Amino acid sequence: MMLSRRTAGLAVSVALLAAAMPAMAADQIRVGLAAVYPPYGVTYAAQELGFYKAKDLDVEITSFASGPVAQEALAAGSVDVVTISPPGAAVAINKGVAERIIAPTGDLTPEGWILAVPAASPIKTLADLAGKTVGISSKASTTDFLALWAARKAGITIRTIPLGTPGVLPALKAKQIDAAILWPLVSYRTTVDGEYRSIADFGKIMDPVLPDTWAASETAIKQKPDALRRWLQANSMAMVYMKKNETWTLDFLKRYTSESDPRVLKMTFDTIIMGLRPDGTMDPQWMRNSLDLATTAGLTGLPGPDAIFAPGFTPITFE
Repeated sequence: MMLSRRTAGLAVSVALLAAAMPAMAADQIRVGLAAVYPPYGVTYAAQELGFYKAKDLDVEITSFASGPVAQEALAAGSVDVVTISPPGAAVAINKGVAERIIAPTGDLTPEGWILAVPAASPIKTLADLAGKTVGISSKASTTDFLALWAARKAGITIRTIPLGTPGVLPALKAKQIDAAILWPLVSYRTTVDGEYRSIADFGKIMDPVLPDTWAASETAIKQKPDALRRWLQANSMAMVYMKKNETWTLDFLKRYTSESDPRVLKMTFDTIIMGLRPDGTMDPQWMRNSLDLATTAGLTGLPGPDAIFAPGFTPITFE
């Protein structure tokens, strides 16, 4: 059917007006990561694979030097969501930081976290650590929680020595401490050649404890809940892709972690990436288990799961 001149002119005018109008801006999510750590790298993978763009998101990712620095950024309103453990979130909320946990990062147990000793050490079991020194990064940190949990499990007393993250392995190498809590990828690098050995693999001996979660500011939860849900969906899509595409993931991990040893990369893929759970399931008992770790380390008066968790974001459904 032929258009009248008037109708045709109107159609052209509408088309020109639409072309001149700016496209609707994608929703922005500002993400703060506490370290270079494989479960956190899922965010970079989601960005690289185009999943954020597919969910109409503009995601800005910042890697901070530590968890406390990331928390400062959240408290200051510089980021919308950060990586944090449930005890860390509980401590922050107690101090007045307006945040809530919205989902796990995908790992349910601390895969790749070990209690290590030099290969030639006479220490063979947790019981052999009675009265010994164990290197940790800092008090009230994940390393501290795991060391004290291991001691409680073995029914022994140990002395934890805070050394700062960069100082833990050098102190173990210099025999200034008897054992140390090591994390991935450090744990993989130090054991793959047999220089050190594990006497406790926390990923294998612990019940689910939600070692890492996503905490969003109260402002972000109130102002852009749908954008946060789409962001979580994109992360889950990246997890699924990474688990199904080992070659791509190994190449990504090499770039993300700056690790060149294929054995270490393979261990990271097999133990951490393959263990990620895209569904974002949050069982209250898992969070209670995590908060119990803080109690073991002497932190008391922390708020419970209901006070630190924001419902409505999990389980995560995605295409």
